[in-house]
Amino acid sequence: MNQPDSDIQFDFLRALVDGQKPVWVFLVSGIKLSGVIGSFDKYVISLRSPAVTQTIFKSAVATVITQYPSVPKPADEDRPARSERRPRTVRHR
Repeated sequence: MNQPDSDIQFDFLRALVDGQKPVWVFLVSGIKLSGVIGSFDKYVISLRSPAVTQTIFKSAVATVITQYPSVPKPADEDRPARSERRPRTVRHR
């Protein structure tokens, strides 16, 4: 009974702090904040941005998402080009 449970929130936030990954923090009010998580504890998250460091209560946080660059999807090489496909047949009633 004394085994510590794995805390997903702690593991996720620890990985963000250790990796210094930029994140978006969406608040329950709909506001989007961006920056790097500097530290956290049981109740708050410290979010650093170039202009300011903010302390955010976890109870006000709706979502934390890592920022990834927008990478276009590679073209599907197995699929024939539009001009090489069979034309659609149209059925009239």
